[in-house]
Amino acid sequence: MAQKRVNSIDDLESVYYMYGDEDLLMEESLKRLRNLFSGEADADFNLEVLDAAEAGAELIIDSAQTLPMMAARRLVIVRDVDKLSKKEQDILVSYLESPNPETTLVLISRFPQPGMTKDASKIKRVESSPLFKKVKADGEVLKFSMGRQGRQQKIGEWVDDEFKKRGKRTLKPARDLLLEMVGRELRDLEDAVERICLFAADDDVISVEVVRRVVIPSGEQGIFELIDAVADRRRDISLYMLNRLIRQGESPQRIFGLLLRQFRLVARIKALAPERDSGAIASDLGIPPFVVGKCIKQSRRFSAYSLRDLFGEFKSAQLELYSSGYLEDKEYRCSVLENLIFKIVG
Repeated sequence: MAQKRVNSIDDLESVYYMYGDEDLLMEESLKRLRNLFSGEADADFNLEVLDAAEAGAELIIDSAQTLPMMAARRLVIVRDVDKLSKKEQDILVSYLESPNPETTLVLISRFPQPGMTKDASKIKRVESSPLFKKVKADGEVLKFSMGRQGRQQKIGEWVDDEFKKRGKRTLKPARDLLLEMVGRELRDLEDAVERICLFAADDDVISVEVVRRVVIPSGEQGIFELIDAVADRRRDISLYMLNRLIRQGESPQRIFGLLLRQFRLVARIKALAPERDSGAIASDLGIPPFVVGKCIKQSRRFSAYSLRDLFGEFKSAQLELYSSGYLEDKEYRCSVLENLIFKIVG
């Protein structure tokens, strides 16, 4: 988790400040911290995660000052601390003058939000705040950013490490092709690496051909990310991505067709899952095992009855989308898709 070697929760600092524009790297570090903590303490009693804007400085301090229960240390994680007002941040600075030695307080500033452009000025504003400076002086700050200088090389090395974690080695031409097709966003790359490794489970070395067979070019990714967001019932991301795709010139009819195909697949796999394992389903349907696994997870978000009702909604939307009276009205067709997504995600 930290720059200093940490083998036990006893080695943790009283306060950390985690910030940056590489959300995935930060989440991986948080996961390691939580795993370390859960191995030595009862997380049900000694771990608390707070949203800074909702909790406010006083509640954050109350949680940090609470004594651990049947453990040597308590862990308090506070997300989006940069959204606190200057007055609220100053209150936290006062607490840090004499923090509870039995609590590790982790303050997090993450940006950008999904779909937003990276903005180096936000990092600079955080680094200039009194709260950040206080943690830097008395605790430990952890920055999660690839930066601009040497970013491509760093991302390439990160991709190599991700394959290595999964027992694979990738040839440089294959890695370069992966970066060309997927782009430089770490979450997109992690998803692609996972899918490639599942597809090439018996291969030690990842080739260009495997990358070509598994990875969807970045220009096509947006629409499939939308499909997954809808099937995962993530409303805000779904609507954001729908409007972005429409602005980019994507056809509402194509989006509808892919949504319908995905939910037909989800419904079919939901019906087969109680009696067949994922490998057998993949073989029967002629699709990769990782697609089956994803659809099984998505199918758990819908009952058989709700899926049946949704196909009625798909039929109604189809009639409107392909009605000759509205065929040229793109704004209207977009609103039809928005209403359909609302009914799917709930």
